[in-house]
Amino acid sequence: MTEQSENAPLKGIKVVDWTQVQSGPSCTQLLAWLGAEVIKIERTNTGDPTRNELLDIKDSWSLYYLQLNANKKSLTLDIKTPEGQKIMYDLLKKADVFVENIRPGAATRAGFGWEKVHELNPRLIMASLKGFNKGSRFANVKAFEPVAQSAGGAASATGWNEGDANIPTQSAAALGDSNSGMHLTIAILAALLQREHTGKGSYVYQSMQDAVINLCRIKLRDQLMLDNLGALPFYAVYPNYKWGKAIPRSENSEGGQVIGWTYKAKGWEMDPNAYVYIVIQNKNKSWETIANKMGHPEWATDERFKDWEHRQLHKQEIYPLIESYTKNYDKYELTKKLGGLTCTPRVGNQLWGYFI
Repeated sequence: MTEQSENAPLKGIKVVDWTQVQSGPSCTQLLAWLGAEVIKIERTNTGDPTRNELLDIKDSWSLYYLQLNANKKSLTLDIKTPEGQKIMYDLLKKADVFVENIRPGAATRAGFGWEKVHELNPRLIMASLKGFNKGSRFANVKAFEPVAQSAGGAASATGWNEGDANIPTQSAAALGDSNSGMHLTIAILAALLQREHTGKGSYVYQSMQDAVINLCRIKLRDQLMLDNLGALPFYAVYPNYKWGKAIPRSENSEGGQVIGWTYKAKGWEMDPNAYVYIVIQNKNKSWETIANKMGHPEWATDERFKDWEHRQLHKQEIYPLIESYTKNYDKYELTKKLGGLTCTPRVGNQLWGYFI
């Protein structure tokens, strides 16, 4: 055992993991990474649905399953049988945390609701992850990643504002699944700390919709500003957009009081990820600096760009000017020339590169 695992913050914490697919396993995997002993309960014969989903190697478990369940122990159990139920009860009596994300109401019907498990083990923390808040009219509805992104407002704020791409768009990041798992992890950690003071377990509940809404708080800000101002000058579509009651889709705009956009880099014709993202702060000095670095000091004195207000009005003219420079260099050269940070996670043989 390594020194790191010996000193892990959750060393000695036992977790019964009755979750499946992505949202719940994301939570329990974080607990495992923090040192908890996680025992994953799986169906007899089939196991977690993701074990055989999207297989790329014959007679092996899927990467989908392994990604979300590494560092865990696994136990197949038929909790519908008296023997299986007894084993589950015995595990819960000795556990610190019980996490479930099965169909709404199913845990209680199976004999593992909060009142029952609290009676079995008063120090146990039970954590549930569902699609919607318990007070929602959709509380009993199953949810998946796209449902959560749509119900939480992320999809409607993502995408483009023209043509066939002007539709609510799903983020590639798992805002509904993995994000809600992380939110539930925070609640569990807080409950463990609370138990240190009270000596008692507690019940925590996280909905996927609420987790998405929490990550969309900046868009909620924009909606309130639109209600008050009637337009949003810092959006890429300003000033020519026909403003309505709802905020526009974000496109590739940074979304704050800066000019942020994605630009083509050298090789973009063949490489779908030969792009850079550049953020220019609203200060005149920042604009002057970028103009000089790109070899066009005249941009700094151009009447269209003389201050932040004017640059907001003429953003659509700024974008092609900057791109006329970025297209001459690859994304790594641009990073060296302009400073900042390059993030290049490797996925297969594909590199995703972004200049921040």
